[in-house]
Amino acid sequence: MHSSMEPAIVAGIIEGVVEWLPVSSKTMITLYFAIVGVNVQSGYNLGLIANFGSFFAAIYYFRKETWGILKSLRRPLADEPYARLLRFIFLGTLATGVIGVPIYVMVQNTFSVIGGSIAMLLIGVLLLITSFIVRGKEKLVEKATNSSESNKLITTRVSLITGAMQGLAALPGISRSAVTMTPLLWMGFSAEEALRLSFLLDVVALLGAGVVPVLIGHGGREAIAQFGAGATLVMLVVAAVISFLAIRIVLDLARRLRTSTVTLIIGILTIVVPLWAIIGLR
Repeated sequence: MHSSMEPAIVAGIIEGVVEWLPVSSKTMITLYFAIVGVNVQSGYNLGLIANFGSFFAAIYYFRKETWGILKSLRRPLADEPYARLLRFIFLGTLATGVIGVPIYVMVQNTFSVIGGSIAMLLIGVLLLITSFIVRGKEKLVEKATNSSESNKLITTRVSLITGAMQGLAALPGISRSAVTMTPLLWMGFSAEEALRLSFLLDVVALLGAGVVPVLIGHGGREAIAQFGAGATLVMLVVAAVISFLAIRIVLDLARRLRTSTVTLIIGILTIVVPLWAIIGLR
């Protein structure tokens, strides 16, 4: 238990910072745990569970929107901004669950039958895919101007497409914010509005990511049992505290930072290292 406290603290810090960048926080945590000797499947589950720590920071950061959305529950079909946001989050979350939960189960089943090195190779390939998605998103942001429709209507189509794309982020290596901002930008939303909608949708996704591994299958519970309940709690508390401290700064940084190159480098390393081990060149 005590030996897990340092990894728990580091994992919490990773979650608290990386969650707000267009980089997959669960993947960075999975890779970190692999380095310190935790198997890939458990690391992936712990990376998802760590998302729950950032949930509280997201609720606080978007407290104005959260309160407005909660009040709109009285008139969910009204034609006013918070009711539209409520419908966006409801439909988007529904689509996320339909896509994301089967992907989570598939990943669990895949990790249970393949070796750690093959799993790392798979994660590396998905990181490379993410780097290209993020680069595409960065180009779209560069093209986005004030003429973009910041008040563009949030339709059912927008909600379902964005939510379905968010469901793909259940795959290790895939960044949630990258795959949700990209379709919003393609559909004509300004960069600021796409970022806002992406992270508003993330609020419920953070809760779901933390809960699903515990409720579905045995992966999450087994990961907690191996890591230790106390260490898992420390990871969540650290993630929440760091998220509270970092969210505003990191989100502001994320508007300007090019992360595609960093993700590309991490993806290449994630492929090269296990490939090196597999072909016996160590």
